[in-house]
Amino acid sequence: MEHTVNYLVCIPLLPLAGAFVLGMMHMLTCKNPLPEKLYSFLAMLGPLGSLIFTVIIFSTLREMPAESRYLTQNMFTWFSAGDLHVDMGLFADPLSTLFLIFVTFIGSLIHIYSIGYMAGEENYGKYFAYFNLFLGSMLILVLGNGPVVMFIGWEGVGLCSYLLISFYTKDRDNVLAGNKAFIVNRVGDLGFVLGVAVLFWGLHSALGGAGFDYLNIKAGASTLTAGTGLAVCLLLFIGATGKSAQFPLYVWLPDAMAGPTPVSALIHAATMVTAGIYMVARFSFLYASYPFAGDVVAWVGILTALLAAIIGCFQRDIKKILAYSTVSQLGYMFAGVGVAAYSAGIFHVFTHSFFKALLFLGAGSVIYALHHEQDIWKMGGLKKKMPLTWIVMVIGALALAGFPPFAGFFSKDEILFMALAKGHWMIWLIGVCVAGLTAFYSFRLIFLVFHGKPRDQKSYDNAHEPPPVMTVPLIILAVGATFAGFFNLPAFFSGDSMVSTWLAPSLLEHHSEASRVTEGVAMVLSIAVVLLGIFYAWKKFASKPEDKPLTGFAKWGEDKFYVDEFYNAFIVQPWIAFGRTISNFIEPNIVDLPVKGTTWLYGVLGMLFKVFQAGYVRVYAIYMVIGLSLMSIFLSQSL
Repeated sequence: MEHTVNYLVCIPLLPLAGAFVLGMMHMLTCKNPLPEKLYSFLAMLGPLGSLIFTVIIFSTLREMPAESRYLTQNMFTWFSAGDLHVDMGLFADPLSTLFLIFVTFIGSLIHIYSIGYMAGEENYGKYFAYFNLFLGSMLILVLGNGPVVMFIGWEGVGLCSYLLISFYTKDRDNVLAGNKAFIVNRVGDLGFVLGVAVLFWGLHSALGGAGFDYLNIKAGASTLTAGTGLAVCLLLFIGATGKSAQFPLYVWLPDAMAGPTPVSALIHAATMVTAGIYMVARFSFLYASYPFAGDVVAWVGILTALLAAIIGCFQRDIKKILAYSTVSQLGYMFAGVGVAAYSAGIFHVFTHSFFKALLFLGAGSVIYALHHEQDIWKMGGLKKKMPLTWIVMVIGALALAGFPPFAGFFSKDEILFMALAKGHWMIWLIGVCVAGLTAFYSFRLIFLVFHGKPRDQKSYDNAHEPPPVMTVPLIILAVGATFAGFFNLPAFFSGDSMVSTWLAPSLLEHHSEASRVTEGVAMVLSIAVVLLGIFYAWKKFASKPEDKPLTGFAKWGEDKFYVDEFYNAFIVQPWIAFGRTISNFIEPNIVDLPVKGTTWLYGVLGMLFKVFQAGYVRVYAIYMVIGLSLMSIFLSQSL
């Protein structure tokens, strides 16, 4: 069957074109802005157009045989150097198509929500230009036909995160948060670049000048030596820890809350933070061959999930709580792909996109109603004022906690069960504990925000539901957070695991069998722990919560275990001191020494020649006579 099509490029091109048009319009009319409705209309064309083409791609792939289910489009040869040949091309298969579906769908809903949330904001057009650019970059990342093209989107989402996190440039803290996201991601990106370089070095003979794309890399992967393959996996994972906020590079993501709330939803639910999971799954044929690398991925993931869940239990900022929940859920995903349960990890990415976008946009509705108040201890009783927002937030919290039958239950439980079935019982145990903590901090948020008595009467009196342009996306996402899990209903519930079946051609996955009894017991334990977390949150925060200063371990959790302070003391400040050393000693005494030496030499030479420059004509005449005399003597001796 023919695998080449000519419309794949439309998926990333439409939002990129939208970004260009919106950006130019904003630049040309910044002093006299155009109507917001015009910007809104143009901003929606790209995401919706990409969604339509994604549906076409999905329908086309469904009609193809499973063993050859992929589509390609090569636009031109980007560059060729020696054995390295890179085409600017796109590649769509079941894995990338699943990402395309939720990226374009969730991205479109967040665009619609932003129309209401950002109404009246300064630089309205610039905001949507950045938003379209962000979406287009993520689509390039997902559709790139190889790691080099993927890296364009990889860097694009990093740039856009910086632009959007620091969107409110008049606030210094926002700018610093954007800088932090950009710099921390550069650390991870170094690992990605080195991993790709080592991969090419190990495969260049096997490639024989063929394109450096996924199909050729997969075909030649068996020729890699054990050391080279392991190094590639670990280096690529360093890149993933940066983009997907895993320990030790997770510190940028909570600070990313400085940007507008729809930006937080886009980053956390559908774009940047899922990039690392996608990359590891895309190279599943490598990670499955090196179990040690998989173990590293799984353990980093599950320990990050535990750390972030503990910190989330003690935060006051509604967006910070959700931010740490994202870090924690990403840890679950890495635990899944780390134990070679790739489809389970990817399915959790899929379900997480619905309930996390729902929670962030629901939090945005609360912040919008309370005039940008984000401290949950200054809220309370909003269930009466915002019943719709309360309902959707409860649905999102139940899905996040993994309570059946909501979406998060099926994907999270599959990861935990696969870890247990593959013999990683400690990872399973930690994952169950994290599920309990997740339920606790999720419903701590719900009870403090929506239940009890108002703790700020003025904000409560002015609170109201947001306009339909913001509530309609919430309702759609609530439906997804409720039913998305049924797309991969496991055999335990007499399902046929549609998502896992769909992803099978793209992933090198080894399934492990376990008894139905084991699966049932593990499921019951997980649900029991979730109920325990919800019950404890209800008992502590539902009726008469007390905002007491935290002490001991809780204080450490509130202060994020001082990880940022540790990095500042042992990495940032020493680096600044080193920079000052270079500036104050090495630069003037070593770097500038040749320049200064040359200047001194020319000065000395100038002083010497100055002696002969008397400024008198008779002196110059004497010089001429002496010169002619010497020349005559030289010529006479030569003849």
